[in-house]
Parts: sequence; structure tokens; C-alpha cells
Amino acid sequence: MEEKADILILGGGVAGVATAWWLAARGARDIVLVERERQLGSHSSGLNAGIMRTTDPDPEVVQLAERSAIFLHTPPPGFAPRPLVDPVGLLLLSDEAGRASLERMVGLAGEVAPHERISREALRRHAPFYAGRPAVAFFFPGEGHLDVAALMQGFSRGAKNGGVTFRAGAAVERILVAGGAARGVVLAGGEEIPARTVVLAAGGWAGPLGRAAGSRVELRPTRRHLLVTAPDPAVDPRWPVLWQSHDGGFYCKPESGGMMLSACDQEDVDPDALATDEEVRALIAEKASRWVPSLADAGAAHFWCGMRTLTADGRFAVGLDPDVEGLFWVAGLGGHGMVCGPEVGRLASALLTGERPDDSLLPGLDPARLATAGRDAAGPDQPSGR
Repeated sequence: MEEKADILILGGGVAGVATAWWLAARGARDIVLVERERQLGSHSSGLNAGIMRTTDPDPEVVQLAERSAIFLHTPPPGFAPRPLVDPVGLLLLSDEAGRASLERMVGLAGEVAPHERISREALRRHAPFYAGRPAVAFFFPGEGHLDVAALMQGFSRGAKNGGVTFRAGAAVERILVAGGAARGVVLAGGEEIPARTVVLAAGGWAGPLGRAAGSRVELRPTRRHLLVTAPDPAVDPRWPVLWQSHDGGFYCKPESGGMMLSACDQEDVDPDALATDEEVRALIAEKASRWVPSLADAGAAHFWCGMRTLTADGRFAVGLDPDVEGLFWVAGLGGHGMVCGPEVGRLASALLTGERPDDSLLPGLDPARLATAGRDAAGPDQPSGR
């Protein structure tokens, strides 16, 4: 019997499962989520740093993050067997050149993210491992580690209990388009799943899928590397997350008995050719030798890269496609997915179920702003490669 969907969600990362969870909570039925990999959250969602940070230079992103933070700190009863946030604290630092920018960004933080400016002496107490002498430092005591696994499991379990059908290991070959409208998808192997609405929540693959269907919306998949050092008894698991904006960016936090390090690299990437770069490993080691010298000789227990899909203005794509009827975007979360996912899923589900919420953030998320002048020459009948 042919499977049909009212709403068909493409992608099993946080954008997809959060949207599915909220749709189920609203009583929506005939929801199907398809994911190429055998396991949900195998790409961006499962490979990110797991940092609870609501600050951002964009005030609209901050509002989304702070709304989500309420959910993350106080999830619904039974959502997760343990707290989603471990508030070890978050330190934000900058040199003199970036002082004003950091102060402006911190100034956007609301009551959800209490913070204080701290002295260098206080910084040493919070982060004895750090060797820098920043011009300004802020401490957010309620932020820190985010339990990505528990969050993803909570969303997926709740969605399944609410009647959402999950199809893992189901690669989408292309979106079915007829009469200028999305009508479902064709899976690898030829199976078709008809649908009234197709939701693009496929991270770095959302852009190619959309373009092949006739959309002009453009997204930018990028790569960022992370390294976890070998376990070290000198590492205190209660140390805060430390994030400095100077020196091209650098952050670190305790992880798995060692320290997770990132040089905040960002490079455009083909989602189907994601691979680590040894030059970035060397860059991480060089930055660590200056800012966390006690780790200079620490071996790497794990080194990997994940994908961060960006938009031209840094805001997300949530809403109907401007060109293809029945095509809906929940994409371009740009590294904010784990923190902002709960609120993004709520807004997406409201729009998908016919609500028109009076929300000042929605115009800034409209995918139409990301439409380029011309359409992809491949046209709507070409396979996308997802």
C-alpha cells in the first residue's frame, strides 16, 4: 500500500524532529519524517559542540534563543529523563579591538540569560586553564553544556508517541513537482511518497533539494572542526565553557575527560564531500598552545568536522517557499539549531497547521528574502542528490 502524508518532513536533525514534535503536540495527523541515515541527527545535530549559549549579535536570533532557553531549562514533564542544560557557566571574552562589539552583543541579553562583567582575577578563578589577558570578560552562570542526545531523543520519542511516522535510511532522490507545486518525494530506489506539504529540514542538503524543485532560495553549507583531547585528570568537568571572539575565534569546554577545542573555522563545503582538514587540526593546536598551554602536548582522542548551514543575513529560513507551492523551509539554522530548535519548531508547526501568529520575528525568517534573481538551470524535474 502506498504511503501518503499530509506533511512530509525531509531531515531527521533537530529542525525536523522539533517540527514533528510540535506538530504532534498540536494534534496534526498523517505526518511522515524521512531521514537518509539509519540514525536521526547523524550530521549537524549529532556533530555539534553541545553548548548552551543564547548570545548573538543579531537581536532576533537572541529572541529565538531565549524563547527556546525557557523550554530547554524547563521542558515538559516526561520529555527527558535528565536535565537538558548543565549550567556550568559560559565565559565570553574579547580583546580591546572587539570590546565594543562584545559589549553590544551582551547588551542584547535579557532576563533569561543573567550575566555579569568580571575582572581578570575572577576570570582566573573561573578558568584557571586559560592563559589570555582579555580586555573584557562576561560570565553567564546559567549557560554551559546542552545535552544534545537527550534533546533529540525527547523530540523524536514524543513525535512518535504523537503518531508521527519515521522512515530512517530513506534517501530522498528528488521532490515531486507538478503544476508548480510540491506533491511529495521520490526516494532512492523509486518509491514515491505523495504529500500535501513538503518540509525542507535537511540541513546542508535543503538548498540542493529546493533548487532542483524550482526554488530560488539559497543557503550556504559550511564546515567547522572540533577536537577533543585525550582524558586528563587535571581537567575539571565543572569548568565553564570559554569562548573568545578575538584571534579569529576560539572556544573550549570540558568533554569526555579531556577538553573540546575549536578554532571557529568556517569554510564552504559540499555536503556530500564533508571531510576533515589536517591544516585545521594544526590551527587548533596552535591556538590551544597560546590560550590553553596546559593542553599543548595533549593528544587528540577525537577530531571531526560538522556542517553549519548559513543564510545570507544570518537569520533562519522558516516558512513557505516563494516559488514552489506546498514547499516549506525549516533550514539555515547556522550553528544555532540545538539552542533555537525548540522555538523554530514551534513557529514552523504553527504556520504548517494554518495559524498566522502575530509574531514580530516571522518576517525576518521568511525564505522569500533569500531568493536569488534566477532559478537553477536544472529545473524542477532533476534529481537533487540528497
